[in-house]
Amino acid sequence: MEGVKRRLDTLQTVELADGVEVHLRTAGPFLRLMAFLLDMLIKFGISIVFYLVLILSLSALGDNVTMGIMTLFSFFLQWFYDVFFEVGAKGATWGKRAAGIRVVTEGGATVSIGQSMVRNIIRIVELYLPLLPLVAFFNPRFQRLGDLAGGTLVVYAKENVDPVYAGPPAMSAVPVHVPLTREERAAMISFRHRAGGWSEARRVELTNHLSPLTGQVGAKGVGSVTGMAQWLEEES
Repeated sequence: MEGVKRRLDTLQTVELADGVEVHLRTAGPFLRLMAFLLDMLIKFGISIVFYLVLILSLSALGDNVTMGIMTLFSFFLQWFYDVFFEVGAKGATWGKRAAGIRVVTEGGATVSIGQSMVRNIIRIVELYLPLLPLVAFFNPRFQRLGDLAGGTLVVYAKENVDPVYAGPPAMSAVPVHVPLTREERAAMISFRHRAGGWSEARRVELTNHLSPLTGQVGAKGVGSVTGMAQWLEEES
């Protein structure tokens, strides 16, 4: 079970008000940093293009008007570039899209303008206090201060879904009499549904780790785990 739990360490299970569960895989700090740097380059490129257009129009607009427009454009680009894209359907800036991540609420929904504003205002503060972003390394969801304040998460835009095959049928349901966490229950049920894609040796290898729970090893252990998974599904 420990190996399965380690694989699920960035998988966040969120229970909505109506009892429906959603699963979000949070993105790590290094991937987020790559997206941030990409967005910085994109902003720089947009600024250069815009400034060149203004310079070409300098004679028609005049120095004061041109400088005023450039300052206003820089302000909006700095403060609203991220907000504009994060509240959209994709939930991601161009840099985040390239990195395959997006911003959502802690419940997995599209962020509001207010939430996006909060997380991006605090980002400006973090740029001047370099130690603050380190908070993300000590948070199980990799949330920086802006995410915590805005109630947001940065997650993978697309999940890598493993192929699902029909697993070996259980001879009968086996009741589970020990308390299991939600993640442990999900891991056992997942084993039942995915075991059809593994060799018998691989099934035995995995279920032998659960021998303290099942009291069985080898093929009997596989049958016990499959039966327990069936019981858990029937009880859910």
